[in-house]
Formats: sequence, structure tokens, C-alpha cells
Amino acid sequence: MLTTTQPLVRSWLYVPGQRERMLQKSFELTADAIIYDLEDAVPIAEKQAARDLLAQYLTAPAAPGAPRRFVRLNHPSHAEIFEADLACAVALSIEGIGLPKVETADEIHAVDAALTRHEQAAGAEPGSTRIMLLIESPLGLVNAYAIASASPRIVAVAFGAEDFSREMGLPLVKEAEAKDQLFARSTIAIAAAAAGVESIDIIWTDLNDIDGIAAEAAQARRLGYTGKAAIHPDQIAPINAAFSPSVDEVAYAREVLDVYNAAVAEGTGAINYKGAFLEEPVIARARHILALADRTT
Repeated sequence: MLTTTQPLVRSWLYVPGQRERMLQKSFELTADAIIYDLEDAVPIAEKQAARDLLAQYLTAPAAPGAPRRFVRLNHPSHAEIFEADLACAVALSIEGIGLPKVETADEIHAVDAALTRHEQAAGAEPGSTRIMLLIESPLGLVNAYAIASASPRIVAVAFGAEDFSREMGLPLVKEAEAKDQLFARSTIAIAAAAAGVESIDIIWTDLNDIDGIAAEAAQARRLGYTGKAAIHPDQIAPINAAFSPSVDEVAYAREVLDVYNAAVAEGTGAINYKGAFLEEPVIARARHILALADRTT
């Protein structure tokens, strides 16, 4: 479940599991989480080679302050590949798995049970493997909250807009800041917040447009997302910046709390300050900003 005590996970970088040079470089990056991919980025013929590389590089515990580690598996409908992926992932020194193309809560229940079996076989603590999942279809969107709340293993829900757009027949070139996907993106963020888990916004595919990803990340935060997916190291910095409270936000939050606490001490429960009515919901948001700031340090 989402807490305010663990470090904030703003940037989630995908790294192809079969690309050894990228695997090596990933340990030096400033992403908050790395998703080592065994799914879309890895051709069928290279799946086992990718598993072998992950077993080579992800058996030792992550260094203090290093990115959190997840491995995205293939969908359970590809039973043989999924079972091999799962056996590999449970044996690694990672936080959890990434589960693509989830459409129903029943899929989560089945994967939860499969994880328990593999944990027992590997001698791992039952329930220790977390799940970050991707909702990538209209059916998944309709079932978003049921999916997000289907297991205590779930730590994050991501929106996969490329497959979703294909099923919806959306234009090949999206509008700036994915305005044509606002409803779907908002639905995922709301479902994740209701379930108490992190929410991960869509990828930005134009690797040369850093201003574009910065704008979309800022928009995603306004929609309620807690982080955003990345597909290139250059995208990490603008994502981290967008999901970190600014110096001005933190200063204003502290100012608001000081004014409010002084008013309460004088027996006033709510005051008007610089055009803002300082009642408890506003104060709770100010406290939230400071909590976010603490989690980025």
C-alpha cells in the first residue's frame, strides 16, 4: 500500500532485459525505479538470454539509494514463457514484478497464487514479491479500481497508452500532452489513489523533445499521478523535477502551516490568507506537499 515513509518513486525507467550494456549502465542512473523488461522489448528468440543476463546482474542486493528494481514479465496467457519469467524473477534480488496488459482482478488473483508457489519453491518469504501492473486496454480501464485493489502485493498501477490507443482506434499522432487521453489517464490515477498505490503515467516517445516530456509530466502530476514511465535516461531528470515539490511550493506550504497553527492557537479554526481559505482540507494538502518533499531527499 502507498505510504509516506518510503522514498518517492517519480521516474520508472524501462531497460530491455537482453541489452547488457544498458543493464550495466542502469546501476548508475538516477531513476527512482528500473523496470527490467522481458516483454515487449525482448524478441521471442532472446527471452532466455535476457533471463540469463538478469540472473547475472540482479542477484546481489541493490546498493543503498540505488533505484528500486522490478522485472516486467510476459502476460500469463503465454503460459510457458510466463512461468519461466516468474521463476527467474523470484530468484532475483528485486522488489517485484511488472505485470502487463491486466484486464481483470481475477488475473491478479491468479498471479498472486503463482507468486506464492514460486516463493515457496525458492525459499522466499511468502508475499514478499510486489506487483506493479499495467492497464493497457478499454476493459482494463473499466475494471481499474478492482484491479488496483486486488492484492496487497500491488504497489503501483501504470497506464499503457500505446495498446489502449490501438484498441480505441485513436490517431497515430497524439495531441500535445496526450489531451486525447485525459479521461483514461485520469481514471487510472483516481483508481490508484483510491486503492492507495502509486500511479505511473504514460511514456513519452519523442526522445528528442525534452520540453515535451517535461510539460506532459507536469500535467500528469496535476492529474494526480505520482510518477511517470521513461524509456531513455535523458527523460529521468524532467520527470523527477516535475514530480518533486518546487522550492516555492515547499516555502508556501510551510508558510500556510505556520499561519494556520498560529490561528488555531488563538482559537480560530479557519482563516482567509492571501486569498486562500485555510481550513483543514487545505492544511492537509500543505502537509502532503511537505511529506512529498521529505520523500524526495
